[in-house]
Amino acid sequence: MKGLPNEWLLEGLEHSCKTLGHILADLTQEQARTIRDGDDGWNVLEILCHLRDYQAIFAERIRRILDEDMPIFRPYDESARLRLVVENDYANQDLRAIFADYTATRRRMIDLLASLDEDQWQREGGFAVDDIVDLTMPVVHTLLHEADHTEQIARILRL
Repeated sequence: MKGLPNEWLLEGLEHSCKTLGHILADLTQEQARTIRDGDDGWNVLEILCHLRDYQAIFAERIRRILDEDMPIFRPYDESARLRLVVENDYANQDLRAIFADYTATRRRMIDLLASLDEDQWQREGGFAVDDIVDLTMPVVHTLLHEADHTEQIARILRL
């Protein structure tokens, strides 16, 4: 990722969060609870809770890269991700509270990243000794993950 301007990443984090906010602005709690991605798909609340929780995971990875020498991360546990949807009753969460939590976490992430110097951006971590990434990777992963689910929400709302 060398050569990718950090400012672009910060702007992307700002804009993607704003885009999601615009999409959700006129959505009612009932719509967020009932409109699904297909018969067995997630509703908007479940998608938004998933985004909130995984943004926290990406933020934690960023923090570990900054605080630890070469942290090794555990891969995502797909079954745990699916269990969270049911265990935390994502389908019935409060839309505005979830988005407020999401926005606050995003603001903290942006503020932290904006405070870093170039050497800190070059710090590394990974999933195994042969799978090392610098700090930009969890930021890019955040953006791509959000883009995927923002498209999903827009599609199911038919925007």
